[in-house]
Amino acid sequence: MLKKGFLLCLTLLFCATFLSAQNTVSISGSVKDSIGNPVASASIAIVNQAGAGVTFGTTNDKGLFKCDFQIGYESYSIKVTAMGFQQFYQAIEQKNNELLNVVLKQKSYKLTEVTIKSNTKISLSSDTLKYSVKGFQESNDRVIGDVINRLPGIKIDENGAISYNGKRITNVYIDGDNLLDGRYKMATNNVPVGAVEQVQVIECDQPVKALNGFVSSNNVSLNIKLTDSARTMMVNSAYLGAGNKAHVAELNNLIFNKKIKAINTFKTNNIGENLEAEQAVLGQSFNNEVALKLPKTFLSMESETLPNMKEKYYLLNNDYAGSLNALIKMKADWGLRLNLSTLQLKRKFQYNNTINYFLGTTDTIRFNADQDNVYKLNQWHAEAQFEKNSKSIYLKSITKLEIPKWKRNGSTLQNEQGFGQSQPTKQLSISNETNLVKALGVNNILQYNGLVQYYRVDENLEIAPGIQQNIVNGGAGYLALNQRASTKNIFINQSATFKTKFNCFVLSAAAGASFEHNQLNSHLYKTDSTNNTSSVGNQFKNDIGFSNLGLYGRISALYLLKKSSINLEASPTLNNISYSDSERSTAKKNTYFVFNPMIEFRKTLGKYSELNTRFAQQTQFGQVNDIYGGTILVNYRQFNFNDTPLPKTDLTNINLRYSYRKPLKMLFYNLMLGFDRTNQNFINSYTLDSGLTKSVAIDFRNTIDQYSLNGNISKYIFSLEINIAAHGSLGMQKGNNFYNGEITPFKTYQLNTGLSLRKKLFAKVTLSVAGDLSRSLNKQESLGGPIENESANERIKGEWLHNLSSGFSYVLTYNFVSYRQFSHEPIRNQFLDFNLKYAPTNWKSFFEFQCVNLINQRAYQQISSSANQLSTYQMPLRSRTFLIKYSFTF
Repeated sequence: MLKKGFLLCLTLLFCATFLSAQNTVSISGSVKDSIGNPVASASIAIVNQAGAGVTFGTTNDKGLFKCDFQIGYESYSIKVTAMGFQQFYQAIEQKNNELLNVVLKQKSYKLTEVTIKSNTKISLSSDTLKYSVKGFQESNDRVIGDVINRLPGIKIDENGAISYNGKRITNVYIDGDNLLDGRYKMATNNVPVGAVEQVQVIECDQPVKALNGFVSSNNVSLNIKLTDSARTMMVNSAYLGAGNKAHVAELNNLIFNKKIKAINTFKTNNIGENLEAEQAVLGQSFNNEVALKLPKTFLSMESETLPNMKEKYYLLNNDYAGSLNALIKMKADWGLRLNLSTLQLKRKFQYNNTINYFLGTTDTIRFNADQDNVYKLNQWHAEAQFEKNSKSIYLKSITKLEIPKWKRNGSTLQNEQGFGQSQPTKQLSISNETNLVKALGVNNILQYNGLVQYYRVDENLEIAPGIQQNIVNGGAGYLALNQRASTKNIFINQSATFKTKFNCFVLSAAAGASFEHNQLNSHLYKTDSTNNTSSVGNQFKNDIGFSNLGLYGRISALYLLKKSSINLEASPTLNNISYSDSERSTAKKNTYFVFNPMIEFRKTLGKYSELNTRFAQQTQFGQVNDIYGGTILVNYRQFNFNDTPLPKTDLTNINLRYSYRKPLKMLFYNLMLGFDRTNQNFINSYTLDSGLTKSVAIDFRNTIDQYSLNGNISKYIFSLEINIAAHGSLGMQKGNNFYNGEITPFKTYQLNTGLSLRKKLFAKVTLSVAGDLSRSLNKQESLGGPIENESANERIKGEWLHNLSSGFSYVLTYNFVSYRQFSHEPIRNQFLDFNLKYAPTNWKSFFEFQCVNLINQRAYQQISSSANQLSTYQMPLRSRTFLIKYSFTF
């Protein structure tokens, strides 16, 4: 039946293209100034009653224009803008071949210092905010990411993710084209700053032309507008560097013309630059009704704790990475995008972690672990996308292949017991996503979304000599322990949506089906003193099949006004979930019906501010990794299994967001209030001692509430030439923990504040200072009385940039980190870096001398805490590193 239904949907989809003819209107005319001179390059936009652009154009050198667009049952207006003139806005009669003669009035400016400076750096056109790169560029900038991080209202976090006025960026375009999809750090890290004219922020970004007027977009994207010279030639750049046991090399090939765009790179280094982070997915694709499943792993060699500082100070790496990224634009709005990449990584990790658990019914439990590990990754990624984006049809089909292979090896010392570990892991993931939108006349569209994905994960954890003798070998010593786990997953989702609009309403109805099947096989083996390998026991074995068949609908009503919108949506879903465990001869079936409502309201307040509020409820169900009954050794000290019905999690989210931005004054701020409630039908029960952790998921009604308040502000003060930004957040979470047979309610309070200043002290000297303070208070109730712990973290960064001459400049950077747990002495870490740059006159190259960790701090410590846990983490740092680099273009 599912197959027949799917074929029927496809038949209806393609037949619908012939159901209606499109009603097209042509508007033409001229644009002149008040004395009759033609205005060339004026921007022409036809907008609907909601203010969304329907079609766009420009006037020629004689001031003439012509625009064709499809009309519906709503009113339309023409908007004309040109530099130095007041905006012209007038309703049009929707008559074919209508002739309009537009006269623009000159716009006068108050030539104050503030206005002139802002206009050279930043401007606003409709929903697009434009930053001039030259207005913010400094001599040491190499790639466009260096400039973006300083733009008022924009922030780049430690991972490279970009946010604008507190909202995450969805995508980064290059001259309007989506070359890299969510892997946009490849652009910000590799496009030379000299090749970029503007960085543009596109608010309410909705790039699917066929959906204009049918959706209310809340996405924000960036567009990197290139210089004319960058569009006409191939840009090749490279740099080489060497130092004390240090090397770095990079080769970039960039092509940015109308027909083809490409970013091709090869990189290698051993100085702590994480090339894996550059290829991480930070944004998201548009029009994704359903997301791909992430492969799940069960085993690890450790509880991976990463230091709260830059990787260049601690990451002992030897990385190689290569990527080919090309977008070919063809006729009739067709495009082909290819992304190929590989990562060959080697990492060394050395650390000591001391963990304390404070439990009411028992003494404090402590354990200590020393690890010395080597990780190697061999990863290949391939992606191909066909896309057609026109006013009447949108088609995107993207196929992805991911093949990562990890080899992890190391030695561990836990509570004076030493052993070696090896953890090879192989993964394979292949998927296809297809989206189709077809306009049926002017006021109706039909949409199809399809997703097919398969992935497999094979894991192996080997430990020698054997550990946990009391559990796996009756207390006797043995040679080795081997935990194996293999998972397979098939995920299919198909849906069709019909949208219709009339007046200010857009109604939508969708129907679809999803099917997911998981298979888990795991077993634990031991090698005895005679070198014989055997099963530890059937209680450590899993052979489980898990299936989830969902039939769902989606109904929504969108009410669009010029300055506001209301969206009501519900996704009723019927889930048929079944799973069987052949080892325990059990089989279960469950049927659930959930409604999943959502209400969203958006309102533009005046010219500069916006109010958003959203309420949503969603139900999520567990998968095979949540219901296995056989025990799995997930790491050297922890055994997990489940004794619970199918996990079910009900999520409720309410948030209210107010944002304000006045670009010409370079003032941006936002405030968001949020509430999240998580209701679960299970809780993880932990049994702890100094050498072992047992975790079992059990039947329990568990509620976790989280309240949050956060805000950001960014302002450029022209009179002082200071760029200032501040952020703050306050949060509270309450729930339950279950340790050593006792359920303990807990509350956690978090306070985070930060301030950054950037000031040009003199013509050639710039000083920037940034500081962050976070404080946490954790409380839990137990039979032995209340338990509290409080901690604070402080971070300060200062940077001094001095341009000695047109060719010489240097940068001094100071980083300070402090951790304080209020019953312990504070732990402080500080770093000093130095960079000297020399750019010979008329050379397309420059030299750099770098020194990282100039004061040669050799060890790092940090404290982290939760409601009942306190850990002290220590690791050695990279020694002082000197590097001489030569960068050039050709």
